[in-house]
Amino acid sequence: MALERTLFIVKPDAVQRNLIGRILAHVEAQDFRVAEARLARLTREEAQTFYAEHLGKPFFNDLVEYMTSGPVLLVCLEREGAVAELRQVVGATDPAQAAPGTVRKLFGESKQANSVHASDSPASSEREVRLFFGTAALVR
Repeated sequence: MALERTLFIVKPDAVQRNLIGRILAHVEAQDFRVAEARLARLTREEAQTFYAEHLGKPFFNDLVEYMTSGPVLLVCLEREGAVAELRQVVGATDPAQAAPGTVRKLFGESKQANSVHASDSPASSEREVRLFFGTAALVR
């Protein structure tokens, strides 16, 4: 399996609840390495660009409002098979449906305030990493 990089975001609800360290420790314990990271407050434009695939859906505006409501931790993670492996580690979008021991089951509060984002495919990962860290972050 090839070394991959993927985007991971600790969302505003988890940052506000001081969970950054616990969440990162959980992910690092699964053999992920932090390649790059930065704390940021997303602008409305950044959030709209990031969630462009959901434009026109009923929850789009609420999602943008939520993601711009406070700081987030943007993280570029790497390991072999990073995209698929991170999806397993974070669990289902809805914490109530997430498997025991996953990030969202442990820390998520609701379907929206589920504490983290993980890229859902290699193509999304490349686009998302480029959006927040530039093309240099894609080089291993």
